[in-house]
Amino acid sequence: MRPIINKYSVIIACAAAMLATGVHYVWSIFQSPVMEYFAVTSSNASLVFYLFVAFNVVGIIIGGRICDRMGPRLPVIIGSLIYIAGLIASSFVPQDQFKLLYFTYSGMVSFGGGFVYTCAISCAKIWWPERKGVAGGFVVSMLGASTLILAPTITALISSPSIGLMKSFRVLGLSFLVILAIASVFMRYPDVKSGSVSQSGQNVRSKETTIRILKNKSYYLLMICLIIAPFAYNTVNPLMKILGAERGLSETVIGSMIMVSGIASAIGRLLFGKMCDNTSSRNVFSILFLVSFVCILGLAFAQGGLFYGLTILLTCAYGGIAGITPMLAVDYFGSENSGTSFGMLMIAVLFSSLLSPVVISAIATLDGKLTVWNFIVAAILSIVGLAVIRINRLNKDTVAFDSNAAKAAEEKIPVEII
Repeated sequence: MRPIINKYSVIIACAAAMLATGVHYVWSIFQSPVMEYFAVTSSNASLVFYLFVAFNVVGIIIGGRICDRMGPRLPVIIGSLIYIAGLIASSFVPQDQFKLLYFTYSGMVSFGGGFVYTCAISCAKIWWPERKGVAGGFVVSMLGASTLILAPTITALISSPSIGLMKSFRVLGLSFLVILAIASVFMRYPDVKSGSVSQSGQNVRSKETTIRILKNKSYYLLMICLIIAPFAYNTVNPLMKILGAERGLSETVIGSMIMVSGIASAIGRLLFGKMCDNTSSRNVFSILFLVSFVCILGLAFAQGGLFYGLTILLTCAYGGIAGITPMLAVDYFGSENSGTSFGMLMIAVLFSSLLSPVVISAIATLDGKLTVWNFIVAAILSIVGLAVIRINRLNKDTVAFDSNAAKAAEEKIPVEII
């Protein structure tokens, strides 16, 4: 029996793929056990997270190019295999070879996950052209929502005497293999001529070439904004568990904060993605910079419940930034070949992930503890980002989405798998 592929089955598959690739959102759960098992400092353990983001962006860029040229299924399969291989390889890292995690976890897991990420977003938006903000936001929100499942699951696996830290990587890898294998069957583009899914994805042709985007000053202003935007979140996230203890929260409350932050990230991706259907992504980005400014400045001094609340709100804002980035690519450079334009914007996130630990460590104490100035600098950067995005007006000549592709996606025709 051949599967029926339409916009509903596709978006479910895209959401499932995102749920299975959200491990980096729960790195704070791994952080302390990794520090204890490998006997490394907080800075070394945090570097796993920062490098994860960097390699993830590389995967997004390369996966986006392949997706635009060949359709989403092939890069999803390739990315899934690399992602799973990285998790399984991480489970075999010797206790005296901690730096191998930079390759297996930060490198392979994140790089493969980047392939899946860009394909899932691109696929969802093309099948839901009239509600691409909601579709993209919903799919990306599943990354944040994955913490609801992964946080308690990973905690239980690490705490289990028969599994522990290292075997938990293997269990996760084998579990995700099943989910991603099924999801890959449904992740294809609609064909504008026959209503069937095109294996090559040639129906998505670029009207904004890479060269034209590079000649557009808006691209460089967006790069500045996207380099700055994650700084506030990157200051807090890897140390969320440690900071929570310092600010007077119990282990139980900290655990709930990590789980709730996942919900907040998912809500932020969905809520702010939906807002882009009613106003420009530029306006939404401005709101997110303001929220980040208020949160990170408050976190410099917050204790107890206020720290909890501001952390959740900051995570929601970060989720919103991730949720609207695909819409920034659409609003500024057009819908067609969006995988490539999105990947080009994600270069900024790559730079941000490399710069964040350098800047944060330079301001922090020698043993890696944050100072008030870490929060103040992040707050100042949020204001700078707000100013730049207000300067960067939308291009009136932005290319609209091909109406023929929109019509094909609405046809909900059962298709055969080639």
